[in-house]
Amino acid sequence: MKRISDPKLRQLALDAAHEATTDIGRMHTNDMLDILCGKLDKHPDLHSVLLRKAAQGALRDLGERRSPRRNRITGGLHHPDSIMKLGHGVWVWMKDATFTDMTAWGRVAAQNTIRTITADGAKQKYVFERTDAFRQNPTFERLAPLEAAIFDYQHVSFDDLDVEDDWAA
Repeated sequence: MKRISDPKLRQLALDAAHEATTDIGRMHTNDMLDILCGKLDKHPDLHSVLLRKAAQGALRDLGERRSPRRNRITGGLHHPDSIMKLGHGVWVWMKDATFTDMTAWGRVAAQNTIRTITADGAKQKYVFERTDAFRQNPTFERLAPLEAAIFDYQHVSFDDLDVEDDWAA
């Protein structure tokens, strides 16, 4: 499933996040959602993008809810109404899966597991390094000055960051 990314929509979401940010840098998703809905209501030109995003969200929810999971009674994963994601935007009802589908689903599952473990490992390493730095430098109360002083953070535009598109499955 390809993401629909509209610059105007992204900017409105960012504006809502900034408006919902408290004085200690926290944002509550319900507050952001309320603010964003108010902003979107003033932009009928975004209706088709919003409709597509809502449909994507509904499909993503369907795929997650219908993804095969272990049956406590049988111990197996099979349920005829489960949906298997085969990659490249192709899904199949589990009852209709073929040998090739099973192979593709297994490959996608393995790739997703590797991607998750790799990303989580990098995240855990980052967390450990920063929490250690906070402990060793107790005068720092926020991450930004710690990053600049200890880890030589160099500011780049957020849009310039190499963000992977993990929506192939």
